[in-house]
Amino acid sequence: ATKAGTQILTFLSTRAMPIHSYMEPFHEHNDCGSGEDPGCLRVREGSLFAEVYNCDAEKPPKPSWAERAKKQLYRSDYVFAHYVHYSTVTAGLLKTKEEAEEAGDPWYMHFRETRSTDHVTDEIHQAVMLHTKTTVPEYTMEWKTRCKAGFKPGHKQNCRVGFPWPQNNEMGSKKATPGGYGYNCFRNDKLNDFWIPKLHDAIKKRSARIDHLR
Repeated sequence: ATKAGTQILTFLSTRAMPIHSYMEPFHEHNDCGSGEDPGCLRVREGSLFAEVYNCDAEKPPKPSWAERAKKQLYRSDYVFAHYVHYSTVTAGLLKTKEEAEEAGDPWYMHFRETRSTDHVTDEIHQAVMLHTKTTVPEYTMEWKTRCKAGFKPGHKQNCRVGFPWPQNNEMGSKKATPGGYGYNCFRNDKLNDFWIPKLHDAIKKRSARIDHLR
């Protein structure tokens, strides 16, 4: 990528949801009901972030609006300052008119990174990012209502629990689980079938080595 002039790799980002099958009832919060009737969910202990949150609301490739929350990998000798989602100070920005003329490059008073230096990854053929930000239990309040198929959410009433589409096919006849909860997200099959098993295997081997040292 660097040989082609790429200095920044940009990943479009949409927040993934925790999959319902990896969760359990939770009530220890003011908004989460009671022990007799828990109104929230939490991720079960022992579950891996990569498998729990392998449930993206957007099917790849992500829409262009997902660039607003982009994440980036960058060369530190090109990006001198980075703020949240953005490379704010780069070598391209700092290049003077004299330096550009000496290098035979164009120079503009108003600078903006080009796609040759800031490359958005091809999610189908290159790389994809799974945004596994924690969904705290209180964010799942009223999930039994908000996640029902056909529920029309008001402000901040979206379902925050993932119910993956079977075979990632949103065009099929089935739109909801047997319990009536609407399918709402897509799994990354390669992550699910290839990388997560490898991660589980590596964790087991590491645990075995640690036990051997005790």
